[in-house]
Parts: sequence; C-alpha cells; structure tokens
Amino acid sequence: MKQFFYPRSVAVVGVSEDPANLGRNIVSNLLEFGFQGTIRPVGPRGGRVFDMDIFPSLLALPEAPDMVAVLAPARVVPEILDQCGRLGVKRVVVESGGFSELGEEGRRLEEQVRLKLREHGIRMMGPNGLGVINLEIGLCLPFMTLPAKPRLGGVSLVCQSGGVGSNVIAWLAQAGLGMNKFVSVGNKLDTNENDILAFLLEDPGTSLIYLYMEDLADGRRLMELGRQANKPILLHKANIGGLSADIARSHTASMAVDDAVVTAACCQSGILRVQSRNEFLHAAIALQQPPLKGDRLVVLSRSGGEAVVVADACQKAGFQLPPLSPEIVALIQSRSRAGVIKPMNPLDLGDIFDFTLYQDVAAAFCQDIDIDAIIFNYGPITDVEQEPARAMARKLVELARNYEKPLLISVIGNLAERDFFRHDLGVPVFSFPGEAIRALALARSYCRCQLLPPPASSPPEVPTLAAVDQVLTPHLDTRGPLVLTEALKLIQTLGLATPGWQAVTSAAEAQAAAEALGLPVCLKLSAPSALHKSDLGGVLLNLNSLDSVPEGFRSLEQVAGANLPPGEAWQVVVMQHIEGGMEVIVGAKRDRAFGPMLIFGAGGIWVEVLEDVAMRLAPLDLAAAHELIAETRIYKILQGRRGQPPFDVASLAQNLVLLAALMLQCPQIKEVDLNPVRVFPEGQGSLTLDARIILGEP
Repeated sequence: MKQFFYPRSVAVVGVSEDPANLGRNIVSNLLEFGFQGTIRPVGPRGGRVFDMDIFPSLLALPEAPDMVAVLAPARVVPEILDQCGRLGVKRVVVESGGFSELGEEGRRLEEQVRLKLREHGIRMMGPNGLGVINLEIGLCLPFMTLPAKPRLGGVSLVCQSGGVGSNVIAWLAQAGLGMNKFVSVGNKLDTNENDILAFLLEDPGTSLIYLYMEDLADGRRLMELGRQANKPILLHKANIGGLSADIARSHTASMAVDDAVVTAACCQSGILRVQSRNEFLHAAIALQQPPLKGDRLVVLSRSGGEAVVVADACQKAGFQLPPLSPEIVALIQSRSRAGVIKPMNPLDLGDIFDFTLYQDVAAAFCQDIDIDAIIFNYGPITDVEQEPARAMARKLVELARNYEKPLLISVIGNLAERDFFRHDLGVPVFSFPGEAIRALALARSYCRCQLLPPPASSPPEVPTLAAVDQVLTPHLDTRGPLVLTEALKLIQTLGLATPGWQAVTSAAEAQAAAEALGLPVCLKLSAPSALHKSDLGGVLLNLNSLDSVPEGFRSLEQVAGANLPPGEAWQVVVMQHIEGGMEVIVGAKRDRAFGPMLIFGAGGIWVEVLEDVAMRLAPLDLAAAHELIAETRIYKILQGRRGQPPFDVASLAQNLVLLAALMLQCPQIKEVDLNPVRVFPEGQGSLTLDARIILGEP
C-alpha cells in the first residue's frame, strides 16, 4: 500500500488541452498541492498543459512512472493496463466510472480488468472513485477541484463515495482538523478498505481513521484490524437497507448489510461507530484530546444560561459534575470579594472581566486529579476584551496540554473567535456546548471499548458436533427451512434440552403419543412451508384431556389442507406443554460480511414488539455469552427482582456457546431461531419449545 501514497512520479492518463477536461484537473491539483515528484500528462491528442507536454500514450514516456492515474473511458482501461504491464508499473488508480455500478455490461468489463491486473501483477485503486491524497508529499489525484485545502494533520479518510469524501475534506478544513491521507475506494475491484486500513494503522502520520462505507468487503477482517488497532477507527456505515439500498447499488455496486450486525461487530472490535459525518467531526475533535479517564467534568462558562445547557447535556449523557474542591473554592472567593461568583460546578464567570482569574482557575482544574475533563464555554467576547481573552485562551490550551487534561471548547456566537482557535491556535472547537458533551460521550465509548477483554479466539470443544453432522448429512442438497421434526432433532443432538415430543401422522397416533408423554400437551404443524405456524393457526396449546388430542389433530389437518402447497408432506408434533419460567429467544444468523452472529433477547410472541435483542459474533465462550445476555434489558429480570429467584442464566449461556459452535462447524446453516426458549429458576435449566433452522449454500 505504501507505493500508492509515496510515488516519486505520477502519469495522469486522460489529459487534454480542453479547459473542461477533468484529467487536466488532476494535474492542476498535483501542482496546487505541491507534489514533490515528477508529473507526466498523457492523452491521445497530445499538446501542452500547464507548460508540460502531453504524451500521446504511456509507452511514449521517457521513463516508467511509479504510479498511473487513469481518467479515461472505461472501455480503454484494459488497454491502459496492458501498457502499464509492458512498462512494469505496479500501481494504478482508476477514477473512471462505467463499471459494475451500471449493470451487467460493466461487470463484464470489470472482469476483464481483473484478469489484466492478475496477468501483469498490478494493484489498483477504484474504479469509480476520486483517487488518492497524501498531504505529506502533496500527492492529490481527485479529478475535481477541492472546495478547501485542510492543513496537514493526523486524520486519514477512507471513503467509498468520492462525493462524500470531498465534502468531509472541506469540513475538516473548516473545522481546523488536520488531514493526512485520503482514499476514495469506489467499486473496490482490487483494493478494499481493509487493505488500506491495515496500512494506515501502521502509518506514522495517521493518528485517527475515518471510514465511510456503503458495503463492507470482509467484516471479519475489519474486526481483526479493529482489535489490533492502537489508534481510533471511526466507521460511518451507510446503506443500512430500505430506502438507501437501491441508490447504493447503482452508485457503488453495494449491497446492504444488517445495521444491527454492524453495530454489534463494532462494539466487539473496539471500532467507534458514528451515524453521520457531523458526529464524526465532533468525535474526531474529542478523540484528539488526551484519553478520558472517567466521568467527572468541570464546566467553566462566560454565560450562566449556557452553563445550564451543559449541565443538562451532562446529565443526559451520564457525566458527573462534582463539587469544586475546597482549594478551588478558596481561590475563587479570594478573587471575588464582591461575591458575584458562586463557587459551584458549572462555574459561571460571566460577571468577571479579569481573565487572569480564568487562567488560575483553569490551572487548578488541570491539577485536580478528581477532574477528568474541562468544558469551557468561551464567549461572548467584546472588541475591548479580545486581546486579553485570546491571551487567556492561549494559556488555557497550553495548560491543558501540559497536564494532559481533556479540554473541549465551545465558542459562543462569534465567528472571528472561532477562526482564531481553529487557525491561529490550531485547536478545533464546537459551535454549541451540547455538541462538546456528545463528542466527549463518543470519546468515552471508545476508551471503554479499549478496556474490554479480548473476544474468544476459538470455539470451545463441543463433542456433539460429529453427531450433528450425521443429522445434517441427508440434507446436504436442502435449501430452505428444515421441517420442525428435523430442527428439533438437530438441536437435541447438539445438546439443547427440549420437552418430550413425538411426530405423528394420524389422530390415533396423536392420542397415543399424548398418553405416553403425559398431559397436558400441545400440537404443532410440521411442514417445510409452515415457517410461522402460529400465524396459520398451526399451534394448539394446553390440551389437557386425551379426547381433545384427536380433535386437535383433525383441526390441524384442516389448517394443512387450507394453507400448504398441494401435495406437500406434513406431520404433527405432539409435545409436552410447559408452563412457568420466562420466555427468551436464542438464535443465530450468518451475515454476508461478518459471518455467524449470535442473538439473544426477550422472546415469545413479543420478540418483534419489544425489540430487546443483543448480538455477538461467533465464536463465543461462556464469559462472552454471559456478556451478551447482560446487554439486554430483560437481563435485569433474569437476575431476579422483588423476592423472585434469579433465572438459570448459566443454562442460556451454555446454549449460546453450543449454537455458536454449530454455526462455525456447519456453514450450510443460514439461520437458527429458537423461540421461545423457556428458562427456569437457577439450577433448573431451560427448554427449547420451538426451533426454526434454515439451510443455504455452504
């Protein structure tokens, strides 16, 4: 990857003398940003641009360039790659559109490009992107004029959309945040976000990484990189499904990834997920402060009203505003003999015009080990106050840096003062106090993620998996749901407990089974297409007389005749009816980007209404399974409340571990839905009352 960011010479293919030519813009950007290497414009019509000759082809260059940037029609890209191969060029950035984002013809063209890359041993960025920027050497390959040039700093960007990327660059410049490197990955035909992320994590110039992705190449690899990272990774995952999915497919050939899965994966891997570019900018400001060690904040404000706003935001975000220490109270009282300052937190200094007091109070805050961060509302500032206020601000920033104390500044209603902080002091600031608190909360989330124990690296030994393989062997060619009887058999073989049950095909068999199992019983329709049995009327509960069982069977026979496809085989499962305990859902799904994911939450008929579900990626050990359960709201009930004993959470954790091992062992299983699972008081275990298992392509 380093060769993409540090070339000594760049050839730009697709340049002409036409002032509207976009390839010409790439050359202009290289000159504007001060590229330190050699620039070679290339275009079939020749001519001159910016006092440089335009060479008719790559083969006409006096020497082979280190890298080639291409903005030519998509159909000629394979030919350009052949020329690169003849010259020995190994790094190409293709910004041209017209590939898989436009449909089948574009996909065929991408396959030609892929073959050429393999044939010549070339690595490529793009296509359908905005190229690469490295401010360290002035490398700037976008074909559009950037609206603003950020200063050199530590933020590096990886964006799937060139338009989003260019906007983020402009906002970085406006916010005073320094940028280091930028990549627009486009269709990710050869090089993807994980390749670039792995490089940026080792890059000395990068201190924080922002990813804007519409689809993810390999979620598992992304998680591994997140766990290895020693610098913040902020992921803005767009295209979460629904309305945005079709736009993303036509824009960058993307497919939606389950939003909840992405959130769970980020939590597990120490990646900070942000929901907007604005949230990213705020988080980036907070994360460039020293690490936040706790929840105890102090607020220094020139406005009493803004201090109240901050206090409200602190309460909402779960931050504490501890009382000021006696030493700080004494300092304030000694400098405010008129009694116009109330020494409390938040501290309103709006009536004090001695800015040296601000400095002395701030110095005391920096030295106080019981204060974890300082929030400063700066302003309003009059013209007369400007010079001493700015001197105070310089000193305040210096103190915070020296004591490694997080300092978040909101500049209230004064654009000139905001520019002073951002450009003169190089300190990004917030426009509103609430933004600072929300940003600090994001930084706290990141710090907490770094303290989480490492996830399980491999699944525990599960001796029953060999027997499970035997149960699945007859279904190697099955695509779609297993019938209920096979699903129950599989999870029993795995080691999950179920009530007693029997499969029957007649009313007489049903009555005999009920007598053998013991009353009461329930009856369940079992057929390939009867995924949601309750919706069809295919479940009869709490039959407590033998005479009611044959009648129930005949009722389900009518349901089968009315709802199942003609000729589809069906059975009825007679199962012991279980009362007591609490209903939960235990499940698993195989995500396209992240692989097997475990699910736990409130179960029964309310699972979709309550939406109390937590997720974790496999593998799971018992500790991780307990953490998963504890993330749900229902966990408080499972712990026991108001004299009720705690429930058997250990049994549920064991079920999750077994299910995780099953998903890793059996890649043909797409989805497992065990709902309801009824869990009983501690020591009494749990029973799976119903099971849905869907098979797909391994």
